[in-house]
This record gives sequence, structure tokens and C-alpha cells, in this order.
Amino acid sequence: MSKEKLAILITGASGGLGAALVEMSKTLPDLNYIIATDIQEKIISLYKNDTKVMGLQMDVSSETSIRKAFKYLQEIGISIKYIINCAGVSIFHPISESTEKLLDKTLKVNTYGPILTVSIFLEDLIKNKGKVIQISSVSVKLPTLFQPYPNSKIALEAFSTSMRQELTLMGIDLILIRPGAINTNLTVDMRSIPNPISESKYSSYFTTFTKMAFSGIGKMVEPYQVAELVKKALTAKKPKKVYSINSNTKIALLTLFHRKWRDSLIIGALKKENRKG
Repeated sequence: MSKEKLAILITGASGGLGAALVEMSKTLPDLNYIIATDIQEKIISLYKNDTKVMGLQMDVSSETSIRKAFKYLQEIGISIKYIINCAGVSIFHPISESTEKLLDKTLKVNTYGPILTVSIFLEDLIKNKGKVIQISSVSVKLPTLFQPYPNSKIALEAFSTSMRQELTLMGIDLILIRPGAINTNLTVDMRSIPNPISESKYSSYFTTFTKMAFSGIGKMVEPYQVAELVKKALTAKKPKKVYSINSNTKIALLTLFHRKWRDSLIIGALKKENRKG
């Protein structure tokens, strides 16, 4: 068998930040391929004319799908040196009205996916003394009502702390990237957020909250700026455990308050706006 070719694997690579990470990866040294994965089949045709990039359909919410991708890459002689776990979903709903289906939509992609991808490709990472990038969010600092997304990222960061300690034993770095708002469809779609819970007890509050949420995201950075920060982390000899970019000023200020006062400020502002509506 010929010598294995080294590659970087990027999840959620069909657009937005994922696509920017693919372009950034072309500037990384010592890599033969960029494996751009996404749940959508269009990822294959998206990069079919790019000799450096291989589009590969992979569903990070499915262990079977990830194992299938790993097996396929093994068969064609590609070994993963870097993983960037970028795939993510942001679904808003009242958490106290959660269903298993709704929780699965968020947690299987945002929390389980990055953990399972590392686990399944661990053999490659050890062999290549690789690095893992976990795309988290500045929102982990301020979980709020109606938003499972920050909670899924908090869980990811907790799991990643344990994984980082384990991976260090194997000579592998795990780095968290915490972006604020990024100018992608995920952020723009916040302009119109439906409540997936029919006959929700929080209907009016939820509608008011979604209006407030978009206005409160603050400034946005472009995907390529986050990608450059990821490159900095990947190429550093001694990378930091956490890198942040575009931290939200409102979040930073609210986190200075005691939890009791923080809750009062958030609920008070929501009730005030709801009365106006």
C-alpha cells in the first residue's frame, strides 16, 4: 500500500464558516487533502472540480455515518491530522416545553457530533500527533431562556475539557474557539424564528424574545476572520486552550452581575418589551 496522505477534516463545510475554513485550510502546510463534510449531498458536487478538496457526505448526528466516512478514508489511504468540528444547528424553543425530538436536533449535532468524530478518528489523530478544533460560542457565558444552543455548547465545552486532558496524554492538542456573532445564514435567520411548540404557553414572550435576540447580537465578523483565528490555533506550537473573537459587549456586562440580578434584568427587559407589543 502506498504512503498515507495527510488531510484535515472539516464538518459543516457546505457554507458560511465551514466554507471559509475550507479555503483557509488550503494555506496549511504538509496536507495533501481537505476533507469537507456535510450532511447535505450537495457537498460532493460543491468541490468536485477542486483537486485539493474532497467533498464527503457525513452526518455528525449519526455514529454510523461517521464510522462509514472513517472507513472510506482508510480504504483510499487518507489519514486525518486535523479535525475542525464546525457543524452546528441553532434551534430556538422554550426549554421547559422540550421534546426528545427537539433536544436531539440540537444535542446530537452540537454536542454528540464533535465528541463522536474525535472518538472515531482518534487512531489517526494519535498517529499524526494531530490537533482538534471545537467551534464553540461566546454565548456559553450567558445561557438564557428559549435558547438550547448555548446549553449545547456549554455541554460541548465540558466534554472537551475532559477530552483535552485525555488527548494531551497522546500528544494531541484540543482547542476551543469562541466566536461572537458571525455573518452567516445561521445569524441572519434569527430575524424570523418560529416557535416549534404548537400551542406554547410562552407564545407571546417567545415572539418578543426573538425580536430582542436579533437586535442584541451586536456587531458581526466575517467567516474568514474566524477562519484566520483557527489557522493561528492550528499552526501555533503551544496553542492556547481557548481563543475568542468578537465577544458580545452586552453579554460581557451581564456576566458581571450576580446570577440573581442577571435573571431579574433579563426577565424584566422581556416583560417590558412584551407589554409594549
